[in-house]
Amino acid sequence: MTSLAQVTALVDAHVSRDPARFRLVTLQIAAHVAARSANAADQLRKLVDRQPITTVTPLSYATGLVSVPHMQAALDDMVLAPRIRARLDRVVLEHARRSDLATRGLRPMRKLLFTGSPGVGKTMASSALARAVELPMFRVELHNVIGSYLGETASKLSKVFEHVRDVPAVYLFDEFDAIGADRGLVTDGSSAGAEMRRVVNSLLQFIEDDHSESLIVAATNHNQMLDSAIFRRFDEMIVFAPLTMDELVTLTDRTLRDFETIGLDFDAILAACPKLGHADLCAVLDRVRKDYVLEGMPIGTDRVVAEIVARTRRTGGSA
Repeated sequence: MTSLAQVTALVDAHVSRDPARFRLVTLQIAAHVAARSANAADQLRKLVDRQPITTVTPLSYATGLVSVPHMQAALDDMVLAPRIRARLDRVVLEHARRSDLATRGLRPMRKLLFTGSPGVGKTMASSALARAVELPMFRVELHNVIGSYLGETASKLSKVFEHVRDVPAVYLFDEFDAIGADRGLVTDGSSAGAEMRRVVNSLLQFIEDDHSESLIVAATNHNQMLDSAIFRRFDEMIVFAPLTMDELVTLTDRTLRDFETIGLDFDAILAACPKLGHADLCAVLDRVRKDYVLEGMPIGTDRVVAEIVARTRRTGGSA
């Protein structure tokens, strides 16, 4: 049963305008409510996830180097493997209770490395994590960061990490291997090879020296290409995997709950792409839901499989 202390803490967090503590207490109450009503607990969690996230624009010196992506997903919108959800929840908990950690000279996890094949939900999870820790989100535009002149990339990286320090937010470094590649793979003595080694050295130093309030998320499809020293700079590495059958069924049922379906064959759907990822399936289901609205046809296995096959072709082999 919800205690008077929890209600008092909830009201105090509200009047004190402390959204992090308000969220934490609400989730604690939801955990107590779950014993009596799973639906009520789920409603509480979804209400908390609807809290608006403050959006900000990049500072002028980082124009073109960081951008503001469109954020939609909440953690509860995703169907994640228990081990992944537990690790993400731990990050959220540490940030919600960062003041408690600070009293003991401790800091929450701030540097995360997400790995896994394309389409498994790394970017979506980054967005959901930003919502959960109540921070705005920036995407680092690596195609603009990487320059062709000597020292240009390191100089732009310096501006990015200056922004990380000046504007607390979640910063997503997608396709991180583009700047964090293994220095041992560069064996030639060319100026380009030497510049690549300097970039990785600079990156390692920037990450190590960062003690800001921001949260850094580096995502890569090729963790085997990363320099071995990269891994020691991160607090946590989370490996994302394709959907299991149970996860596929749960996500499909949840997404198509309000749409008419005809006997979906989940074995056939998974067989169409055995390495189907979370983000991939969300894109597929979004397309078939639109087709339902525009054409009025019930959603069947053939339609879902056809869209998976089409997406696989568009993305060059993975859904």
